[in-house]
Amino acid sequence: MRTVHRKARWAGLVVGLAIALVPSAALAVFSAAPAVTAGVTAATISAPGGFTATAASTTTVNLSWTAPPVLTGYTLSQSAGTLAGCSATPSGTSCTATGLTSQTAYTWTLKAAYNNWLSSSVQASATTMSTVGFTLVGKATDGTGGTSSSTATGVTTISGAGLLVLIFRQGSSAVGITSVSGSAISGAATAITSQAPTDSNFEVAAYYAAGTGKSNGTVTVGFSASNNVSTTIDVVQLSGDDTASPIAQSAVSVSSASGATVTGGALSGASANDGELFFAVLTTATSMSTPTGYTVLDVPASTVHGVWGSSSASTAGITTSLGGSSYWGTIEIEISHA
Repeated sequence: MRTVHRKARWAGLVVGLAIALVPSAALAVFSAAPAVTAGVTAATISAPGGFTATAASTTTVNLSWTAPPVLTGYTLSQSAGTLAGCSATPSGTSCTATGLTSQTAYTWTLKAAYNNWLSSSVQASATTMSTVGFTLVGKATDGTGGTSSSTATGVTTISGAGLLVLIFRQGSSAVGITSVSGSAISGAATAITSQAPTDSNFEVAAYYAAGTGKSNGTVTVGFSASNNVSTTIDVVQLSGDDTASPIAQSAVSVSSASGATVTGGALSGASANDGELFFAVLTTATSMSTPTGYTVLDVPASTVHGVWGSSSASTAGITTSLGGSSYWGTIEIEISHA
């Protein structure tokens, strides 16, 4: 019996020594392994519920889901492209996929995991928002005196594409724009906004229309009287816009005093995912600076008008600096994205 007791003590020492020699990291892995829940099998693991994908911008999509009753994790994959922003093994029930391409359809596949078992998959799809773009497709400056209309020629449009017609009219007496039409426009154009200061001989206006797809078409602006001094017309074609409801809002502003800085009206609550067009006009020809973050569409070196566009609308009034002092007017238009 004494010999057996010594053997037992020796065996205990060996076991104790072996445990002492096991690295602490290895012990942590063993202790962190999830417990096996009784009755759970590969066939009984529930898939995640309520899996949704919602476009948040031109490059991001928000993913969310609800957790099944029993799981140790998830697996997540994306098609097309490479998953970014979200982990391939997410730990929570939401994440934001990033690095995506605008106006592109994506699908995500999600499974719940329990140890080495996986549930059936669920999928969610979304198309990223489009980027609003602007292309100058026609322009004209008409200095013919005493006429009742001005026309931009050589206007080539895409059939059904949205058009913004921007007009600056100076007359020998109080002016009024009565119509915008032409072979480049499908039907009659719709007024977005206009402004003529009290007792003023100039007016700034913006109209919306759809293109006919005609090559070398025309856009004609009609006036209430034959009193033209100078008229400028810019025709800007839109892309990536919500054609059903393209104009989110607009703001028009005119100066009551001459100055060397022009600041447009603010677009309250404007979305950075929408596009914005800025149109500024002057009563004196001079240079105009390009607003930060905007692209020049039509701004001659010394001019009485300027047109700029941005794929990201701003809530603040846009500013341009002048080379000399002038009276001025502006129109800012927020374009809804598709």
